[in-house]
Amino acid sequence: MTVPRYSWQPSTAEVAARAGIAPAEVIRADQNSSPFTPPWLGSVAAASSASVNEYPAAQYRELRRAIGGWVGADEDMIVPGAGADELILLAARAFLPPGGTAVAESPTYSMYRIATLQQSAVYREVPRVLPSAEFPTEALSAAARDAEVTWLCVPHNPIGDRPATADIDAVVSSAAGITVIDAAYAEFAGDRWGEYAAASPGVVVLGTLSKAFALAGARVGYAVARPDLADAIDRLRPPGSVASISVALALRALSETGWMLEHVELVTHLRASLAAGLAGLGLTPRPSETNFVLVSLGAEATAVAERLMRRGIVVRTFPAEHPLADQIRFTVRRADQQDRMLEALGLEMR
Repeated sequence: MTVPRYSWQPSTAEVAARAGIAPAEVIRADQNSSPFTPPWLGSVAAASSASVNEYPAAQYRELRRAIGGWVGADEDMIVPGAGADELILLAARAFLPPGGTAVAESPTYSMYRIATLQQSAVYREVPRVLPSAEFPTEALSAAARDAEVTWLCVPHNPIGDRPATADIDAVVSSAAGITVIDAAYAEFAGDRWGEYAAASPGVVVLGTLSKAFALAGARVGYAVARPDLADAIDRLRPPGSVASISVALALRALSETGWMLEHVELVTHLRASLAAGLAGLGLTPRPSETNFVLVSLGAEATAVAERLMRRGIVVRTFPAEHPLADQIRFTVRRADQQDRMLEALGLEMR
């Protein structure tokens, strides 16, 4: 079996060369990262670099306690990892046997399929019927009854909505195996999953400091689950997969969550501004509880995205066979960058 490869957009340097501009002028509206950095970033990175010649303390006890304090979970329920992506792969290894079955909505984050196929398991998709793309509660619950792993993305990537908690509960209660809730955008929806994971014997919740905490480059993620499930993942984790500098950044971020909450508020405001700007161009952006906005541009979506890239603006598109092939996803950027994006989009839509 050939396992699919995750598809990346061109690098910033490549986009800049194609557009004939400096790399600093490129707008990355495709990666769902933050346009801002924490104010203490440089000082913490500099201080922690003094020990970069040594391996990190691979038990990550202080980091586990800090994450647990944020999500509301005991230390023995936390498994750190190199971003949520590493933990998706580890969860598949821990709970999905070769020949087993995993189910997920379609469309959804592509790493679930990749992790499933890496285990030589069967990946079954339950479609969200477009254009409404409503959460398929009944169909997904039925599929989960015959699956070792059920993948849920809450809030959803790439659509941006958050299913009602009652719908999530329905899927979790129906699942025969483990339900992995990928909560990468939790803070934008006001979610904290510690109590839910503690009360749910078959649930693993994944989180990250990449989005709301604005530390995507540090690659710090975590799993939250009852101690037996957490241990099943932790024993598969490579030693020292979270770098010592990343640990220092994470500990500072988790000790000063006030900046993160202000950041979420600002990004939420900018998201509303972006959605309003798209609507002003005659488009209909989907409601979002994340740091991005999805909008349909019809058959011209890919062509418009290509023309935007020639202007140094990179947006997320989807392959021709994808359910969202007619849509573009815009990551929230700074106000000045969004103005530039909207101006360029208006010109390219004429």
